Amino acid sequence: MRSRLGGATSLPECVYDPELHTGPRRTIESAEQRAAREQVAREVCADCALRRRCGRYALSVRPSSGVWAGRTAAEIGETTSRVESLEVA
Repeated sequence: MRSRLGGATSLPECVYDPELHTGPRRTIESAEQRAAREQVAREVCADCALRRRCGRYALSVRPSSGVWAGRTAAEIGETTSRVESLEVA
C-alpha cells in the first residue's frame, strides 16, 4: 500500500490475521475462546493507526460479526441504535 506522497505505508494487523478479528471459518469456538480471541483483537486494534477510520466505517456499515476498531459488532450495533434514538432539537 502506498501513501499519497509515494511512500510505503503499513497495512493494519487485521489484514495479516483476519481470523483474529472475524473468528474461525471452519470450527465453532466456545464462548471462552471467542472472548479470549476478541480480547486479543481489541489489543491489536488499540495500537492501529487506522482505528478511527475503521470505526467510522463500521458505524456506517453495521457489521454483523467481528471486531472493528476494538469493538465487537454487537457493541457497534448498540452505539448506532443509541445515536439513532436521540432526538434532534
